[in-house]
Amino acid sequence: MAFDRRNLTQTIWGVLLIAMGVLLCVKEPYALRLLPGSGFLTFARYFVGVFLIVGGAKKLYRLYFS
Repeated sequence: MAFDRRNLTQTIWGVLLIAMGVLLCVKEPYALRLLPGSGFLTFARYFVGVFLIVGGAKKLYRLYFS
């Protein structure tokens, strides 16, 4: 298999999506700790984080297993 720059770029993009999603979910309790009653903001941050993780995993799955 020859070196394909597009596959490398897509792999890096997928890994970055997963990393940003994980960081958003892990950092969330520390970022919103001081805001009382921020239920919607907490939900929104977790939703975006999970959305990023699933999107990155889907990209890597389609790239290497399809």
